[in-house]
Parts: sequence; C-alpha cells; structure tokens
Amino acid sequence: MGLVYYMDGKEFPLKVGLAVYNFDPKKGGAERYAYDLALRLLQKGHKVYIFCSKGIETEGINLVPLTVVPYPRWLRTLFFALKHRVAIKGLSLDVMLGFGNTFVADVYQSHGGVHKVWMEREIVSYEDRKERRLKAFLLKNNINQKIQEWIGEYPIKKRSFFKIVAISDMVKRHMLDHYPISDGDITVVYNGVDIERFIPPKEIPKGPPVILFSAGNFRLKGLSPLLDAISILSKTKRSFKLHIMGRGNKKRYGRKIKEYRLGDIVYFLGEQKSPENIYRSSHILVHPTFYDACSLTTMEAMASGLPVVTTRWNGSSALIGEDEGFVIDEPQDIEGLASSIITLFDENLRVIMGKKGRKKIENFTMERNAFEIEKVLYEAKDEKGRKGVVSR
Repeated sequence: MGLVYYMDGKEFPLKVGLAVYNFDPKKGGAERYAYDLALRLLQKGHKVYIFCSKGIETEGINLVPLTVVPYPRWLRTLFFALKHRVAIKGLSLDVMLGFGNTFVADVYQSHGGVHKVWMEREIVSYEDRKERRLKAFLLKNNINQKIQEWIGEYPIKKRSFFKIVAISDMVKRHMLDHYPISDGDITVVYNGVDIERFIPPKEIPKGPPVILFSAGNFRLKGLSPLLDAISILSKTKRSFKLHIMGRGNKKRYGRKIKEYRLGDIVYFLGEQKSPENIYRSSHILVHPTFYDACSLTTMEAMASGLPVVTTRWNGSSALIGEDEGFVIDEPQDIEGLASSIITLFDENLRVIMGKKGRKKIENFTMERNAFEIEKVLYEAKDEKGRKGVVSR
C-alpha cells in the first residue's frame, strides 16, 4: 500500500464512494474510468464503495446495489440519485466522489462538462437546418435532459461540494462561466491514458497515409465535416485512406460518401476489441469534434505516436502544441481541416510530431490521474473536518 497521508503520525486509508449506473469497463468511457479509478484506489489501500444499478463483481470492491426502473430514462436518472442519497446513510464514508449523477458529492467531477455547453454544441452538430431546429426543440423540452441538468448541477448550486475536479482547462472555463463558483474551487485533473498499451509501432506503417477517425457518436465528433475535407483532398490526391472506427451510425453518411465518390477511400471498421492495433496501423488521427470534455481518443492517439488534428472544442486540444498536431477553431472550417490533413501527408513531419506528442502524453498516465484524484479526496476530507461536517 502506497499511502503517504498521515493523521496524528499514523497513515490512514479512506472510505471512498463512487457512483456509476453500470460498473463495467466495457460499457463506455465514463464506466471504464470509474472502474480503473476504483481499482487504483483499492491498490493504494483505500476502501472503495461503488453505488450502481448494474455492476460486475470485483474482488475487494464493495458494490452497493441501487434498484431503479430502467425506463423511462428520466425516471431511472432520478431514482438513481434518490436511491443513492438513501444508500450512503450509515456507511460513514470519508468522501463521496460524484460524476454529476448524484445529489450528494463531496468531490464533484463531471465527465461530460457543463450540460448547457454540451447541449448547445450537440444542436450545432446537426447539418440540416430543419433537423437542427427540431433537435433544439426536443432537447430543450426533454424531461430527461432537464432532470440530468438539475441533478448534475445540484451539488454546485447548493454549495454542498468541498472540491470540484474539471477534466480539462476548457471544462474549467465553462464551469466558471456558468456556475457561481470561484477559480479556487476547481482543480484540473486531465484524464490518464495507458501508455503501456497504447505505444508507437516499431516501424512506420508502409503504404499510403491512413487517416483514422474514431468515435461512438459520428455526428457529434465531426465525421460529416471530415468527409467534406476528404472530398477536397480527393480531387488532387487519392493515394490515401480514411478508416472509421467505432459503433456510430454509418448509414447516415453513405449518401455523402457516394456523392463525393469516396467509396475506394473510406472504410468503416466498426468496433474493435484491440483499438491499439488500429492506432499503430494508422498515420494520422483526425478528430474534428463539436464537443469533447477531454477526448481519450486524442490522448490514446498521441500515446501511439500519431499526430492529431482536432478542434478547440476538445478539452484534450490543450495538450497539443504547435509541433505536435493541429487545432482548428471549428469543425465547419473545412478548408482549415483539409489544409491540416494534407500538411501531415509529409512523412518526416508526421514522425517528428508523433514523437513529440508521445513524449508529451507520457506525463498523463492513469497512475498520475489516480494520484491527483487521491490528493483531492484527502483535501476534501480535511475540509469537511474543518467545517465540522460528519462523514456521509
């Protein structure tokens, strides 16, 4: 056990609570993060309680089941938060880490960023004006969205938190713009990446440049503007490929691919059990996202030695220096997107940028993330003690 915190001269572990609807690393990015963090806190000697409705039994982890109705979704969201508030009573937790899905959170860490900002960007990501207007109406009047926003902001508006963790500097700026909090309330802790799993290839992949796009939501992550940019490049150069990895809806883009005559350039790979192999067989990652609080895809690509093209709406873009990739302002900047991509057709430049990006991301490991979160948890516990707040 690597505990380094002391009370009255004695080291002590924490009783930590985490809440996630599905405690399973295979279900998504937030779930994977919660699972990995729980294991790392356990390895550090802490006692970890997971409040979940579904979860995989994991040695050493205490699962606290919350029985909720699965549908409608707004009721599931509300019941989860209400059941959690009841379940924590009597457990005497030192600190509760909430991910924006609970009423009670000593440490507040939203992986989706500020709900209002996400919603604005979600609406902008629809190309068709009629569809955009319809989506705006539906989102702004959707009861599930209202419930999620209410619960997500509850600890902040009630000032019941002791620490806030923003997963990127971008998210911190958005929080300061939208919430009644001060700069000192927020600690920025970037996501961590597995730099032993995601590593550069031993040799540069042979053949024409392979551009990689990876996402679960093709629309929000900017596949449409990427196809527009690819169509510009294809008019003068066709010796390259675009590989699309993920579970997004590819039918939506078939017409555009046919219209642009990109059938021999664009390939859908689907979900991959070993995405690290896809990174290593690619040359460039392009992630023209409309919104990402802190894209793990971007960080995994950098760890794999790929130069990255993304937008300023990606929290991870702050990690990309001028000599490590390109950051454009908006995904709709098709000319800027195409120009950035074609610049990276230069193999020497790709190699230089890829190596520098890899070196940069080596400072953002999962171990570093767990260490910094652990530090925040102790600070929250200390502040609770100073304010005379009893354990949950």
